[in-house]
Amino acid sequence: MASLHILKGPNKGDKVTLGQEKTTLGRNPECTVVIPVNAVSREHANILRIQGRYYIEDLKSRNKTYVNNQPVEVRTPLKNKDQIRICDFLAEFFDNSRSGEDDDDHDDHDDQSLEEGSSTTVEATLGRGSNLQLETQPADRLKLLLDISSTLSRTLELDRLLPQIVDSMFMMFKQADRCFIILTEDAIGKSGEVTKRLMPKVVKTRRPQDESTARFSKTIVRRCLETADAFLSDDALGSMPLNQSVVDFRIRSVMCVPLSGGEGKPFGVIQLDTQDRNKKFTQDDLRLLRGVADQASVSLENAKMHESVVARERYQRDMALAYQVQLSFLPKSLPKVAGYEFFAHYEPAQEVGGDYYGFIPVPGRRLAVLVGDVAGKGVPAALLMAKLSSDARFCLLTEEDPAAAINRLNDLLYQHTSQMDRFVTLTAAILDPRENVVTLVNAGHVTPLIFRAVTKTLTDAMPNELAGVPLGIMEAQNYASCHIPLEPGDSLLLYTDGVCDAVNTDGVRFENKGIETALHGNSALTPHAVGEHIVNAVKHHSLGRSAADDITLVCLGRIPT
Repeated sequence: MASLHILKGPNKGDKVTLGQEKTTLGRNPECTVVIPVNAVSREHANILRIQGRYYIEDLKSRNKTYVNNQPVEVRTPLKNKDQIRICDFLAEFFDNSRSGEDDDDHDDHDDQSLEEGSSTTVEATLGRGSNLQLETQPADRLKLLLDISSTLSRTLELDRLLPQIVDSMFMMFKQADRCFIILTEDAIGKSGEVTKRLMPKVVKTRRPQDESTARFSKTIVRRCLETADAFLSDDALGSMPLNQSVVDFRIRSVMCVPLSGGEGKPFGVIQLDTQDRNKKFTQDDLRLLRGVADQASVSLENAKMHESVVARERYQRDMALAYQVQLSFLPKSLPKVAGYEFFAHYEPAQEVGGDYYGFIPVPGRRLAVLVGDVAGKGVPAALLMAKLSSDARFCLLTEEDPAAAINRLNDLLYQHTSQMDRFVTLTAAILDPRENVVTLVNAGHVTPLIFRAVTKTLTDAMPNELAGVPLGIMEAQNYASCHIPLEPGDSLLLYTDGVCDAVNTDGVRFENKGIETALHGNSALTPHAVGEHIVNAVKHHSLGRSAADDITLVCLGRIPT
């Protein structure tokens, strides 16, 4: 009994018995042998049994039927071990009853299996370490390759370099209809995994009107990226009928080569294709394209490094400028008030930070001392800190009551903040040196501490229940205030959470206990000495660890008598 052994295609490995008078092959589900490929006709070919012999006939299909690489034009007798090809489908005909009489006829084509590298469909790959043998190329092509290399080496801007590479492709490969340069970019998948997104950077066609609809073959590109091998098919439509972009654009011949970095890991590809069956790429073309791609890879790597250096230098200049701008909003000197002393320390965790402190003379010969912390770090936090500085000055100069001034400051900041990631904590201390009294208002900030000289104790300067919500969280808030007297030698400490959150190499936080330890056993401490002791203790505690948050500390107090 005769049979078909399917060697290639969606139903590879199946064995079909030819026990009926007519066996139909095609895309129609009612066919005897179903080939579910768009390029296959609904009823593509018949195998007929006539008086004990088998014949094949093509049913006027668009992509033809082939036996042993020859197109079937008329009804053709089948011999044992004949190979039948329909697009990407390949099967071998067996007729055991007649196997002996035809074997000799097949000696010449037994080695011509279309599985790989047949004379009809050439599919080839070229590894990174392969010998390109560019010296076998014609002299005019080698000259063009040298010209291209020279041109690419003079360009360090990606936006100029990529179009130059594509122009070079069309100059060297006259048969190319389309050229793509596709680079990979990291993307976060739905499950949080990092994937490689294909980003077409340049798309060029011989006819400019086709560029808006041109699509590349993701299957070919991903294969090239995964294997790091150059790829060639001289009949993509026949060998890759399941590839939708190949079918839609009727791509006949295609080359795809990786763009690889110094370690050989691909970061993109160049894909060339043609739609004319008479203009096929060859393996010599593939070797040449690989050589051009290697030159382009070096140029692209240099351009990317150049862009990275330029971007880093620009960032450093921007940060330096932002730092100078931020410093301009901080006090340039400590205030001078008879009988009082001041200390201030500011240290951002990054180039610019979100901490703020300020000294603002207010009506009634009083002095407002502010310490704040903008949520976040870097430039966004610094910009909001700048607004805090100007708005706080305005509110304290126009509102006599400190709590009313902070109420107004909250309303001004509210329209520029976000409850999720942008708000400000703030402590305001308004010193009246004539009465030796400080009025405190706390908007969600670290509770200020008071160091009493007489008892050598460190306690909270105001009840925690008086602390309101941070500025910018809720509109129309009413903040409360309290008054504390200052005796000779007493010091008031205002600081940000970067002080108590400083950690050592074991991950232990400094906390308020560290402040107490720094001041324990010291007598007759001036406000300046109190501040220096605390700053030195924080630095010693966090030695060997980079600061995770900005650190700001302000001390004010009466000079001991």
